[in-house]
Amino acid sequence: VIEDQLVRADLIVISGESADESFDLITSVISQLGEITVVTPNLNESGKHGYGLIGPDKIPVVVLPGDPIGNYLSAEIFIRPMILKMLAKSEVSRPTKKLKLSKSVESNSGKATYVRAKLTTSGEVDPLAEQTSLVTLANADCLIELSEKNQKLKSGDLVTVIMINRVDN
Repeated sequence: VIEDQLVRADLIVISGESADESFDLITSVISQLGEITVVTPNLNESGKHGYGLIGPDKIPVVVLPGDPIGNYLSAEIFIRPMILKMLAKSEVSRPTKKLKLSKSVESNSGKATYVRAKLTTSGEVDPLAEQTSLVTLANADCLIELSEKNQKLKSGDLVTVIMINRVDN
């Protein structure tokens, strides 16, 4: 299936579960077609990723984790900018804003964390409850960035917010 795509693809993205053997199976198969590097980004809610060039034309390939939330975040942070760069777009990053946090937020992962959130009518950013729920992907219109170093933010703190799912993006 992958070899069939090599004649028509500019980029191949594969989603594979990284918590079981399927990720290793996928990377093993595509490594027979080229060079693949496996990394684990310092990204909360994510797992192993693979990337490389395969086939005679050296088509870029990326293997994302299978978890839906980790997959979405990886696609937003890594794949979207890659595709826009391939399309020769000058602006590949989502717009960001500095906004006040409506309530405290915390992560103990020691990794970069992107908290799904909504903008409030008062111009603040409100972290969504139940961050482990897939519903947050549909309900969020922005992501609050928490660096691996700054994992505790209080209500009223100024935070960096990545604007997503907005018509004006």
